[in-house]
Amino acid sequence: MNGILEGFNLLLHGGIMMVPLLASSLLALTVMIERWKAFHRRYATPPGFIAVVLEKARKGKTGDAAKACQGREIPVAAVLKAGLEHFQNPSDEMEIAMKNEAESWVPVLEKRVHVLDTVITIAPLMGLLGTIMGMMSSFQVLTQSGVDDPYSITGGIAEALVATATGLVIALVCVIAHNYFNTLIKNFIYEMESAASRLMEARMASDRRKR
Repeated sequence: MNGILEGFNLLLHGGIMMVPLLASSLLALTVMIERWKAFHRRYATPPGFIAVVLEKARKGKTGDAAKACQGREIPVAAVLKAGLEHFQNPSDEMEIAMKNEAESWVPVLEKRVHVLDTVITIAPLMGLLGTIMGMMSSFQVLTQSGVDDPYSITGGIAEALVATATGLVIALVCVIAHNYFNTLIKNFIYEMESAASRLMEARMASDRRKR
């Protein structure tokens, strides 16, 4: 408990720039939690889902395959459903339908991730501004009282260092989260492209069965 209070007091000594710094950290944390839930729960592909849909498509049971995709608001299901709706159409039309559906999901997956990129940029700048303000305060004290009040001078320097350190820590955490989410987005895109390609192969297998 004492350690928490000491840390809180340290942040209070960071100066006025600690307010926007803490606000930006809370915003970034909110985005991290929301995106983590979206990628790991809302948009996650159930195990074996793609294999089941493709197997039905290979056997020509496109209606059953489409039903398996219904009610699932996930990227890969949307792409497969778009392909199944054009399963009997020319292959180019089927491929374009899946491509368009996949592209429409990219902004959904990237939603709010740009907030982290913004915080990465502005957090160190706000920390630097806090540093400048703290140093200005120290020099002002030095001008007014000379070297008779060293505590006031070092207090301003400490304020500057706290603001800088806070800005850097926030930026570092956001960089890790930003890269992590970008990796997940790339995995989703790859999964959609892979599923679309495999559905095209299933269509060819289904056509061979009919011959």
